[in-house]
Amino acid sequence: MTPSVPFAERWFIRMIEIEVQKAFQGDCIWIRCLSEKNTNIVVDAGPSTFSAGFISLIEKIKNNKERVDLLIFSHIDDDHTRGGLRYLQTEKEQIIDKVWINGYGTSVYTTMQEHSPNNISDLTSLIEKKEIPIEYPISEGKEFDFSGGKIKVVGPTENEIITVAEMVKEVAEHGSKTYFCNIDEIIDKYRPDPTPTNRASIIFVLEFEEKKLLFPGDSTSENILRAINTYYPGDKFDLVKLPHHGSPRNISREMIRQIKSENYIISTNKKVDKATFKRFIEEQEHTKLMTNYDWWTQGYFTNDDILKYIDTNKIIMQYIGDKKIIL
Repeated sequence: MTPSVPFAERWFIRMIEIEVQKAFQGDCIWIRCLSEKNTNIVVDAGPSTFSAGFISLIEKIKNNKERVDLLIFSHIDDDHTRGGLRYLQTEKEQIIDKVWINGYGTSVYTTMQEHSPNNISDLTSLIEKKEIPIEYPISEGKEFDFSGGKIKVVGPTENEIITVAEMVKEVAEHGSKTYFCNIDEIIDKYRPDPTPTNRASIIFVLEFEEKKLLFPGDSTSENILRAINTYYPGDKFDLVKLPHHGSPRNISREMIRQIKSENYIISTNKKVDKATFKRFIEEQEHTKLMTNYDWWTQGYFTNDDILKYIDTNKIIMQYIGDKKIIL
């Protein structure tokens, strides 16, 4: 005899909704896990030009009569943090239950290079003033459990966080302007991202309903590989957010081979270096790349690229815009 299932439990919808916000060159991703208790995780807040967009996102969650269970600042660069400042300064009804951030409490972060906020202490002070619980530093092994799933932090290590605090160097660009020629003509040489703040990015895996999603912030291929090989060796991921907006400095061939995913998010309004595409084409049979901006629809791919890689579904480009990704 088949065991009976309580009536109410039969009607729980269990799925993941992901909205990749149009945060210009930055990141802001809303993850909503639906179960008997819906859970909202917001990853990053975009740049200051996204302030209104961040407030609008919080309003959507509030209108659902839900809360932000966890706000994760993957790292402290401007394009991941400053979009949240206006909300924290002006909103009276706070619906954020917890914040994770790296960088607070380390004096070097108050005198950062131009790409990272000089006022990171102001951000954390605002969070504390609003009496929102804040946790730092966030390193490998930390977990956040929620209804039906969990977030497992797989990087950075404590040593990587300390290293960032001790050496702040020149910031690498998100990519180069190598996108005018055919993909086949690209001279591909991997140059690892040297930026310490990116190496301190929070790398986490969200597990829900037997699905695994990887969110590496702007971390490096080397850190991502170490983290994955330590905690998820050989596992396949249902979805991966590409690090550092698709920059070839953060996406090595070895990372593509070992992550074992066919579904990726690129969050940026800028054209991506074609070296990134070349690596996916040569390392995988098929790759789907979901973008929140349609920078690739007008003149980015040459006729040769389209015939050899787009028309054959070697590379599947999907413009998601404001639509939800449903898993």
